[in-house]
Amino acid sequence: MDHCPSCTRRVYVIEKIEANGRVYHKNCFKCKEEGCRLTLANFHFHDNELFCPKHVPKLQAIVVP
Repeated sequence: MDHCPSCTRRVYVIEKIEANGRVYHKNCFKCKEEGCRLTLANFHFHDNELFCPKHVPKLQAIVVP
């Protein structure tokens, strides 16, 4: 049985969403910043956290001397 990385509880088939090789509860599949529900069509994964398109962290440029 899989465990949700957000809440660490067991995830049953009827309530699961699979994304990036992880299994979440439908209610736990939400943006880290805003807490809004995500779908497989609009989620972003950054540093092991889920984000909506509005709150996904921007990549920073690295300046090489």
